[in-house]
Order: sequence, then structure tokens, then C-alpha cells
Amino acid sequence: MTVRRQAALGVFRRRLGLGLGLGLGLGLLWLGMGSPRAALSQPAKPETIEDKPDDPLSAQDEAATRVLFDRAMERLGTKDAAQATAELQELARKHPHSALAPEALFVAAQQLEEQLGQPDEALRLYRALVANHPDSRLIRRTESRIAQLAVSLQSGAAQLVRFQTILRTTSDRSPERATQLQALLTDVPQFALADQVMYLLLDGAIRQEAPEPAIVSHMTRLVTNFPHSDFCARGQQVYAEHLVRSGRYSDARRVYLQLGDRQEPLWQKTATDGLSALAEAERRRLIAATGGLTLLGSMLGIALRRRRELWPPPLEVAYYLPVGLFFVLVASLLQGAQFARPLLVLLLGGVALCWLSAAAARSTLRPRSLVLGTLWRGGLAALLCYLAIERQGLLELVLETLRNGPEH
Repeated sequence: MTVRRQAALGVFRRRLGLGLGLGLGLGLLWLGMGSPRAALSQPAKPETIEDKPDDPLSAQDEAATRVLFDRAMERLGTKDAAQATAELQELARKHPHSALAPEALFVAAQQLEEQLGQPDEALRLYRALVANHPDSRLIRRTESRIAQLAVSLQSGAAQLVRFQTILRTTSDRSPERATQLQALLTDVPQFALADQVMYLLLDGAIRQEAPEPAIVSHMTRLVTNFPHSDFCARGQQVYAEHLVRSGRYSDARRVYLQLGDRQEPLWQKTATDGLSALAEAERRRLIAATGGLTLLGSMLGIALRRRRELWPPPLEVAYYLPVGLFFVLVASLLQGAQFARPLLVLLLGGVALCWLSAAAARSTLRPRSLVLGTLWRGGLAALLCYLAIERQGLLELVLETLRNGPEH
């Protein structure tokens, strides 16, 4: 065989191997994928929500969804909770991928729970939010509502609705609320939220300035039946604050110490802050007692020394008395007795100081004595203002007004 024939035979063999290899590869590809014509003729599988659960809406669709959401929220503003809730649920159903879907579910659940008397349906929506939108910013609030509703519904949806209706239709200070809450506990002794009901009864009694035995009875019942409840801790806090306002500092200290024995850091801090406020109240009472004795002793001393000059009444009293009565009347009509009482104390004490000052001035002609007497009586007037404000529990309010202005 010549060299030329051998070379030609080698080229043929290489081309034959390449052809066989390509044919084998195409055959395997045909078997693995099926017929190209069949593949082209087979319809594409439709994309479902499950295939792309996080597929966002287009900007145009999101804007349209926003319009629907805003319209539903406007209905809430017009007290049309039922229609607004229905629209919010429809929005979440039709547009599950919208950024507004979790908020729509949450608001709808809130309305069902708080306004429409359907706590079981609200629980269903809360759970749907957690299941379908696990990355929502509302997850923690939703899970909290789920936990609370699950406990609240243990005694039945009807009883929970009854309780919510009482809270929605009565005020904190109204006797009707206390009567209805007490009736609820009587009718349903094992009510799931009995600790909250007992706390509300205690808080209402304090707000209504009920007789002390009634307040003590509510506090005792709450501590006895639910010693580990957060509502018991809240009750201890408001009861201790009531004792401080009443001047019963030793009893208040005892309650704050009991509150501090709890394991939760929140209530331990509350007890620590309460004890600090109690110490401040004791300090102020000592100052007030000392100042009161000083004021009373000084006024008696002036009256005894200047008794001959006390009559007739000075002209200043005739000017001061009607003006003071006018301010007391205005405060009583606009702000109530809490603000009228300290003004009445200022009026009576001011009349006495004005009368005594005029009597002292009549018998004193030396300039130095007049200046010193005026400064002393000015200090007594300032002390009178402090006592009138502090003894009525308005000192913190006055200090806050001085710090932030009357508009706040």
C-alpha cells in the first residue's frame, strides 16, 4: 500500500468516527428529550402562585391596589367597619402578592375582633397572615394577637364578645362598667380573662374614688386569685400609686416591695421607680409640714403683735377678695374641683396675709423695718403658694408646665 493510499484511509477512518460519534450523541439527545417537533408542539405549563410565591405586582397593579386599600380605610373613618372589612379581605384574596395584602389582613382581623364581634373569624385571618406572609413586618404583632385570642376564646366567643362590648360602650369611670363587669364574673366564674376583669374593677374603683374598703376588697381578690398574672402586677402598681396620693406611705412601700419580688425585670424596675417616687413624696411632705408650721406661726405672731391695727379691714382686701373669688369660680367651672381647691386656699391665705401685712405696715414707719417686713411677708406668700399646690398634688403638673410650656 502506497503512502498516499494509507493517508487517505486514515482521513476516512477519522471522518467515519466523527460521524458515528455525532450520530450517537444526537440519538441519545433524541431519546432523552423526545421529538423536537413534539417538544415544540407541547403547550407550556402555566405558571401558578405556588411556582412563584414571591412574584411582586407591577407598579401599575400595586398603585391600583393602593387605591382599593385607601378606599377601605376611608370607610373605617366613616364607621362602616363591616363594608371596610369585607373590602380588605377581598383585596388580600385577589392580590395575595401585593405589599398591602398583609396589612389588609391585619386591619380586617382587628375590625372583626374589636368592632364586629367575630373574634373566631379574626383568629382565622391572623393565622392566614402568618401562613401566607411569614416575612411581613406585622408578624410579631400578629403572633401576639393569636396567642392572646387563643386564650381569650377558651371560655367561648360569646363571652369574649360580651366583655369587649362592655369595654367599647362604657367609660373607665362609669359605674355602669363596674356593674356589667361584676355581672360578667358572676355569670361566668371561669371566664378566661377574669384577671383582667378584676384589674379593671380595681382601677375603676380607684378612679371613681370609691370607699377604701371597696378598693381593698378588689385588690385582695386580684392578688388571691391571680398572684402571678401581669394584671395582678398592674393592680399592685395602681394601688401603690393610690396609697401614695392618699398619704399612706408605709402601706405604699409594702406594696412596692411585693411588686419588686416578681421575677420580671419590668415589674422590678416599676417597683424601684415607685420607691424612688415614694421617697420624694415623703421629702416633700416634710418640707410642707415644716413650711406650714412656719407660715402658721408667722401669721399668728403678726396677728398678736399688730392686733390693735387689724381693724378696720385694709382697702387691699376689698380689691383682692372679689378678684380671687372670680378666679376660683372660673377654675371650678372650666377645670373642676382639682384646680379650684388650691385657688381657694390661695384666696383665703392671701386675704389673711394681705390683712396682716397692711396691719404691720400701719405701725411701722422706719424704712428698714418696712423693707424687711415686706421681704418676710413675700416669703410667706411664696410658701403659701407652694403649700397650696403641693398639698393638692399639682406640683408635678406645674413643673411640667414650666419646663415645656402651657401648650403641652
